[in-house]
Amino acid sequence: MRLTFAARAALAALALVITAPAFAAEDGEEQDAGSSTEASNTADLPPLTGEPRSADGYEKVKVKSMEQYRNLPLPIQAYQGAEQLDMDPEFVNAVQEGLEKLYKRDYNGARDTFEALEETFPNSAVAAVVDTLVWQALMLENFDFKYDKQYWTSSKRAREKLEKAMKEPGAEGWEHLLMATIVGIESIHTMRKSEYIKALSLAFDAMGHIEQSKQATPDFVDLKLADGLYNYWRSAITLSNKALPEFGDARLEGIEQMQLVERQGVFLKPLATLSLAFTWIEEKDYKKAVVQTAKNRRLYPDSIVNNLVAGTTFIYMKDYDNALEALAQVERVDPKNQRVKYWKGVALLRSGKPEEALASLQSYLDYEYIEDYQKSWTLYRIGQCYARQKKWGEAYASYQAASKIDGHKPSKDAMERLKNRKKKGKIDF
Repeated sequence: MRLTFAARAALAALALVITAPAFAAEDGEEQDAGSSTEASNTADLPPLTGEPRSADGYEKVKVKSMEQYRNLPLPIQAYQGAEQLDMDPEFVNAVQEGLEKLYKRDYNGARDTFEALEETFPNSAVAAVVDTLVWQALMLENFDFKYDKQYWTSSKRAREKLEKAMKEPGAEGWEHLLMATIVGIESIHTMRKSEYIKALSLAFDAMGHIEQSKQATPDFVDLKLADGLYNYWRSAITLSNKALPEFGDARLEGIEQMQLVERQGVFLKPLATLSLAFTWIEEKDYKKAVVQTAKNRRLYPDSIVNNLVAGTTFIYMKDYDNALEALAQVERVDPKNQRVKYWKGVALLRSGKPEEALASLQSYLDYEYIEDYQKSWTLYRIGQCYARQKKWGEAYASYQAASKIDGHKPSKDAMERLKNRKKKGKIDF
């Protein structure tokens, strides 16, 4: 996908936001590797000059030896997280349990867990924050804005509760992390609506909260995910755009920081794994990307976002059987999911099944909350289905409809090719 200058500048700032994996999922929306008429990625990057360090090369995280936790009632990870955050292990353990439900797509269970936690630890604001995450997750599963009103109501409530909590001493690192998450998601959400200036302002605000969290809890390993996202994506963007200031190539450092969180994170291991999947997609190393999605699929087989990423990655690899299997899991988990119909249509089209692809794509086209750019891409795919069936008139009409929506360039190019073939007498419509 070719991003505008404003979008790329905002993405560079957004890379600091701890929730950037969610944006990356949406950013991959228009990516379409494998087609000669479309950009295959955000940019053509120079190859990485090396490999991330081995496990022995990772920087060490300050934790007590595991032996000291052997006979304690909670899992070791709760005590390690509590030590890094200077918080109650019971609180950290409950957060970990609630996030596990969120990652497993048990959204109601996650809400219940965090509501109960807030009763035990009043003024922690966790219930409102998780409610905001759930509304955003539901929209990311379809890359739509179906719950936009509910999301903004929840986000406002979370901000108010966090601002109240911040007025009291203690838990500063944790509270600033939560605020960075809320503000960062708002930035990503406005970015998706092409409100780049507002998104950039929110991104810088989120960056400030990340820095304050670092100052309060310098040993909190999960913050390395923000560093990793920033180092990798700022490098990737500036390396591919001469109009942006030179930053150097910190991609390997960024990858290593993401891998550190994947191995030792307190709360964000699955997000680090997903972040690495997007990273390897950006590097066009699809085999490594598939490995990353497979890790999450083993632990969280019902994650719709992860399965969509897995399915699209297999499409980029031209492994359509595995793509369709991953996308079928999305349909099993949520038969009402709409976005899967688009990618299923692409996989079926490229595997030589235009009739089945057409049915899936036309079904997605009827979705009430489809965005204009999604509609134009779907009409373009429908045109390709008709072209495969040698229904040239229907193909041309679909391309024409797509181009009228937003000037869709691949559709315009396809129309020109059909007109040239008609002039040469090779086809008629």
